[in-house]
Amino acid sequence: MKKILTVASAALLLAACTEKPGYTITGKVNNAELNGKYVYLYEYGNNNAAPIDSALVENGAFTLKGTQNTTSLRTIRFSENDVEPRRVATGETSPFSAIIALQNSAINVVLDEKFSDVSGTPENDAMLAFQKEIRAMREEQSKLESDLKSEDEEIRRAAETKYDEIDFKIVEKAYSYIKQNINDLTSAKLFVDFKYELKEDQQNDIVANASQEFKNVPGVQNIIEHLEVLKKVAVGQKFTDFEMADINGKTHKLSEFVGNGKNIVLIDFWASWCPPCRRDMPNLVNTYKEFKGKGFEIVGISLDSKKEAWEKGIKDLKITWTQLSDLKGWKNDGAALYGVNSIPHTVLVDKDGTIIAKGLHGKEVAEKLREILK
Repeated sequence: MKKILTVASAALLLAACTEKPGYTITGKVNNAELNGKYVYLYEYGNNNAAPIDSALVENGAFTLKGTQNTTSLRTIRFSENDVEPRRVATGETSPFSAIIALQNSAINVVLDEKFSDVSGTPENDAMLAFQKEIRAMREEQSKLESDLKSEDEEIRRAAETKYDEIDFKIVEKAYSYIKQNINDLTSAKLFVDFKYELKEDQQNDIVANASQEFKNVPGVQNIIEHLEVLKKVAVGQKFTDFEMADINGKTHKLSEFVGNGKNIVLIDFWASWCPPCRRDMPNLVNTYKEFKGKGFEIVGISLDSKKEAWEKGIKDLKITWTQLSDLKGWKNDGAALYGVNSIPHTVLVDKDGTIIAKGLHGKEVAEKLREILK
């Protein structure tokens, strides 16, 4: 009998030694109304596929268990019938959802309407610390809201300046974090989140140092392809020509205005529905008044989709320079050729058709012109 017990014990010990380690996600849900609902685990970037796993929320808590061969990004969320997705600040997730760097370890998840947190591993802990930093910075921005609506122009402009300064610091912090954690999959997700805020050279820098695993995260390949388009219209390259109709329906080539040896030309991608474009337009109007007839012109490329709105925008904003549009909105053919994925976007072209600057806004256009039109 003793011998049989010894053999059985050895078998149990062997099974324990060969059993694969796994993960345990311990979750908390900060909403009693979600008790009795199921939370689902998905492959990140593939929410239309069947969930990998699910768990019932009971007494504000749930548990998910499994095994991972390698660290992978996962989304945890409720059915859209239970929690409707909502647009949130860059780098955050919709209410009661979270992105997890899932590996065989103990992971803690707190799902909340405002901010959801993931912790328990070095990668998830680092991302949470970053998120808390930028949340604090955005809280400072929220304190400026009343001043941003002030009828006192001096107060309003000071608030706008401060708000923009904080925005710049957030983007710089994101860039620094991605660079410092370039091998983390959550950094790749952050890269995708901030793709509209990060500068072209910052994006190229990140891609140049990224691993293949980083590049395989959903959305990163789209950024890489976009950067390839931008190389064709980089500073130092010749402008790319295209045809488009003016406000009267007459078709023009961009080369009628650009690169003909007459003027330095600013190609301004904008839209009447774009608040930052409208906010910046008075600066362009003043710059145009100052330099028109001195070797400077502007060609506006509108990403509007409705002619009436485009016409009204031109009139309301006192735009007097050439305007072109195909009324395709974000599918504007010219914008596609220049890799435009956010507006306002500007491209400054020398008399010979060479691109000499990009992304100039506010008073930067006038400052650049004073430098080169001496």
